[in-house]
Amino acid sequence: MKSIAYKLILLLLVSGSSFSLFAQARCGEGAPDLNLTPKPNALKLFKGTCRLPRTFVISTNSLPDSIVAEARAFAGQLSSVTALRPQLASASSRALIQLHYRKEHMPSEAYQLIISPRRIDITASTTSGFFYAFRTLLQLMPSSVRALKPDAQLKSLRLPALEITDSPRFHYRGFMLDVSRHFFDVAEIKKMLRLMADYKMNRFHWHLTDDQGWRVEIKKYPRLTSVGAVAEDSRMVDMDKGVYWLRKPYGPYFYTQDEIRDVVAYARKFHIEVIPEVDMPGHFTAAMTAYPEYSCSPQGEHKVWTGWGISEDVLNVANPKAVQFAQDILEELIPLFPSKQIHIGGDECPTEAWEKNELCQSLVSREGLKSFRALQSRFILEMAAFLKQRGCRTCVWNEAITAKDAELDDVKKAAPTVYCWNPAAAGARKAASMGLDNVVSFYGPYYINRKQSTDADEPDGAGNGADSLSVTYGAEAVPEGLPVEAEKHYKGVLATFWTEHVSDNRYLEYLALPRLIAIAEAGWTKRQNKDYKNFRRRVSADARYWKQAGYNYCPKQLLHTGVGK
Repeated sequence: MKSIAYKLILLLLVSGSSFSLFAQARCGEGAPDLNLTPKPNALKLFKGTCRLPRTFVISTNSLPDSIVAEARAFAGQLSSVTALRPQLASASSRALIQLHYRKEHMPSEAYQLIISPRRIDITASTTSGFFYAFRTLLQLMPSSVRALKPDAQLKSLRLPALEITDSPRFHYRGFMLDVSRHFFDVAEIKKMLRLMADYKMNRFHWHLTDDQGWRVEIKKYPRLTSVGAVAEDSRMVDMDKGVYWLRKPYGPYFYTQDEIRDVVAYARKFHIEVIPEVDMPGHFTAAMTAYPEYSCSPQGEHKVWTGWGISEDVLNVANPKAVQFAQDILEELIPLFPSKQIHIGGDECPTEAWEKNELCQSLVSREGLKSFRALQSRFILEMAAFLKQRGCRTCVWNEAITAKDAELDDVKKAAPTVYCWNPAAAGARKAASMGLDNVVSFYGPYYINRKQSTDADEPDGAGNGADSLSVTYGAEAVPEGLPVEAEKHYKGVLATFWTEHVSDNRYLEYLALPRLIAIAEAGWTKRQNKDYKNFRRRVSADARYWKQAGYNYCPKQLLHTGVGK
């Protein structure tokens, strides 16, 4: 009879029935208050706990190798920082953690987690679903486990009895980091990727080039890094020293192709897709300093910028050799990034240099273009066709469709994903109306390089304006009443971090935390399930984890519970 009952329970679990094992879970001590961020979309909490003893088994019977690898990584993390010694077994009916691979009827990143006093059941249809279930399990454990801080006293763990059925609101849950204005090394990039993974973010948008520095090795054009990765000076902003000028060359700072591959592989372990951005044809001063022959004024003066703003030193898009130069760069970049999404910028590109250039004047006249702005639209279409031939999807900033005189037919043919920052809401609506996918990154609430408050003691340096945690949390990417046909093009949200005014790791983390986590929740948790007061309590409790893991953070908008002290 026991065998029949067990088979019935397993069948119901795998089939997705709402039946659970909680008839037995309603006795015993009550479960503790939960601290799960982002907030799960469906959670039932029951009385009782499940004890993880020093040794226990995780069943991996008939599972794909990629899912077994996730179970092994979870077991390895527990073994490395606690006295627990979980083991994997290909077939074990008595396993404490049972993994159920359902091939159908679940979204790609969805999971179901059921914890009863007797065992833990995880059901998912993809490797990423199992990964996120294990991240949830880690959040239910002491913060030292997540922070990778060894604690030999942890010889057993108790987890609350519960049932979670969860999947993300948006497919794209991203963080963008600009490493051009100020450079951040591989160790800090990996540290931020670990943080992203803990909060179920899955896209790292790496802004690798701009007017102030070229940060990726391109072997065909070595001057991009020997010249373009060096500024003659730099305005530094340090948490301890404040604002000061370096008074010496800044650089050369860049990532080798091997370092790029290392970061991409590291991110892949956390189910994070790395999307590179090489901004063109504007914000291209560093490249034009290295190779002025592809600019609109080859004999003119070109310098890697040490200030901020919008440079007129742009690529000569009417010069076939300059366009080939841009394509050669992408050709070498594509193999480094398996995501096959390539961001080419397309923002803040002034037309003054084109208006003065004979080649550009001739092209506008010859093709009957309505304006010099149309040269940018034409270039985007040209680059998108080049990328499509190589199996890649093009990404651009919203100026591609919102700049005055942009040639919308060309951009629509290019079919890029449009990243909307200013105007974010109007840009996203316009993209959706054109049948283009969009990612929303509000200038203000989602620009987490801005100050977190206007208090006099706020560290100096961050850009104009301030956005509190509540403002960031309250921003809504999808307007109410949007037609279903338009809403399907809203693919996600992006936390954006520009580094004109941030030059050290501690300041980066201070400004990012806790607002990055608010955007992570916006990406995962459905609108109707969001609750700022509840979020603030949860994120305040997480300050203990941040401190243990070595992250700097802004404590001002957290509850004064003492957990982060």
